Amino acid sequence: MAERVRRCAYVLCSKPLPEGARSDKRFCGRACRAAHRRWLRHQREAFMIGLAFLRGEEPGQIVRCPVCGRRFALGHPHRKDKIYDRDSCRQKAFRARRRAEGEREAVTRDSTPNPRRRPLISTNALAS
Repeated sequence: MAERVRRCAYVLCSKPLPEGARSDKRFCGRACRAAHRRWLRHQREAFMIGLAFLRGEEPGQIVRCPVCGRRFALGHPHRKDKIYDRDSCRQKAFRARRRAEGEREAVTRDSTPNPRRRPLISTNALAS
């Protein structure tokens, strides 16, 4: 009797697992494992947004992240005043602000004329 072929647990992959794989192996690789986690997180967030709508919460409590554009419900898993949905989005926004600030400083530095500097006089010339 032929043994049943085990497949990758990630929904969008379903490749067969290697024959000698451990009995608890679920994914064909690290990429599928990470993609599966992202997929589960998305499903959880979509479920929470659906619950928020069913509970009759205001549309203002479902916001969109300004960095990645994902929608998320404010409340239990998130703070009420949260702006970004993940820490990585918050970090990206911070880096973008710093980059813009640096470019602004570079433009103002280049546009201002350099003050004339006095020539340096060596201490040896004064001593003689």
